[in-house]
Amino acid sequence: MQHPPQIPGFTFVDLVGEGGFADVFRYQQELPTRQVAIKVLRSSGDAASIELFRAEANVMAQLSNHPSIVPIYQAGVSSDGRAFLVMEYCPPPHVAQRYRTRPLAVAEVLDIGVKIASAVETAHRAGILHRDIKPHNILTSTFGVPLLTDFGIASVVGETGAGAQGLSIPWSPPEALSADSHDVRSDVYSLAATLYSLLIGHPPFERRDAPNDNASLMTRIERGQLTPLRRPDVPASLVDVLRRAMSVEVDRRPVSAMVLGRQLQDVQIELRQSPTRLEVMDASPSALVEEHPNDARTLVRPVSVIIPAAVHERPGPLQPGRDEDTRHPDHPGAPGSSGSTGASGHVGHSGPRYPSGRSATGGSAPRHPGPQRATQRRLGVPARIGIGVAGAVLAGAVGYALLAGSPDDARGDAGTLRGEDPPDPEALADAPPAPVVTASGKGARWTFAWAPADPQPNDEFKVLLSGNGVQPTPPEYTEATSKTVTVAPGATVCVRVAVSRKGGEPSALSEQTCVVGR
Repeated sequence: MQHPPQIPGFTFVDLVGEGGFADVFRYQQELPTRQVAIKVLRSSGDAASIELFRAEANVMAQLSNHPSIVPIYQAGVSSDGRAFLVMEYCPPPHVAQRYRTRPLAVAEVLDIGVKIASAVETAHRAGILHRDIKPHNILTSTFGVPLLTDFGIASVVGETGAGAQGLSIPWSPPEALSADSHDVRSDVYSLAATLYSLLIGHPPFERRDAPNDNASLMTRIERGQLTPLRRPDVPASLVDVLRRAMSVEVDRRPVSAMVLGRQLQDVQIELRQSPTRLEVMDASPSALVEEHPNDARTLVRPVSVIIPAAVHERPGPLQPGRDEDTRHPDHPGAPGSSGSTGASGHVGHSGPRYPSGRSATGGSAPRHPGPQRATQRRLGVPARIGIGVAGAVLAGAVGYALLAGSPDDARGDAGTLRGEDPPDPEALADAPPAPVVTASGKGARWTFAWAPADPQPNDEFKVLLSGNGVQPTPPEYTEATSKTVTVAPGATVCVRVAVSRKGGEPSALSEQTCVVGR
């Protein structure tokens, strides 16, 4: 731990948390009198990086009055050259402490998911990529409201002073394991992985029967070998939404945090819950002149944000391409609306593009990514603990995330948008065929064997046993392709099997295969 800095107007109380790049201290503010959390970077940066830190902190502070982002009160540089942020103090316990002890209830996870999706969408529309969404970065206010924090300040100062940026491997998308990602769908992946963790009680690729070192986790992430979620109270539609958002292929994920939030609302409606409202502050260039289709489920507030020149020159976030007609999900030409056109049900570009620095009338040309971060996301840096707070990394000038539209809409990957019935998990286009199950044996000893139509390495199978010859048991998840059972004379044992692979949708269950003991 580094020593707490002396900051005029604040009195040190105690240490809240520490990490590889920053420490968080609790201070007593003198005027107004209140307790605050102050996050202090471990390393001091040069003049240029400190200036950029200040500029980006100013931008995000303007958005930190979002109801699901930790408020920023002040930013500055201490007398010893360390940058710091003064934030609202959120007392524990937080979700990171709770989910490891007991997985969270489905209703709470859905509420958290929609609220944090609103915060992420707000950041994306201001040109900010979070890059480190995980349970540890969702705090809880005094009133129990989930708040997103830690937008990765270390990557700002770290480019020239603090060294390479860290990586939280358990919740990182595959593309971020080898290179720095500028795509908003990388944040979508990490948010889905975080929600999956809250439901399963551990990181999504962690297994109790296998090594969980960084190398093993990376292998599973790259192959999409998601640990099965074995909770009967979690609806299949929610599992489908999260698995789709965690697809290995970026183009199969929801195109924005807004779309993921709408899909989570659809699950709330399916469960007969009142949908949590999506509240987005839109700082995109066109926000002040275009109309936003607010409704009972979505509220979009245009806001004006001053973008300093130092921030404007940074690379902007990569977002899936779209035409003006696909900006809103309820537009006549938007995907899923009655007026959509084209073979895939949408109008838009087939590939990604970078948002321009200004509105269409501003005349600014699109910006392209620079190489300065290409080597930052490499192994050798331990999974980082909070190194920033709501909004310290602004990846570029103002941009806006999409409400809908994707080149993969024809496959159903974009999901429902306006409260339609959730898709049947057994009818999705990317689900493999059901395995074929056979039985062999005689007397009391029988062996069931199964194989998918196109076997792949590391296929995982869900095996259901039924009949009066076995005790009722939960499904078994295994990579084995056979199971031997002992069947009492005259008793019946039946088996049904499903297969899943690469984090995709599971297959339908196989036809039931039964044997009778003799």
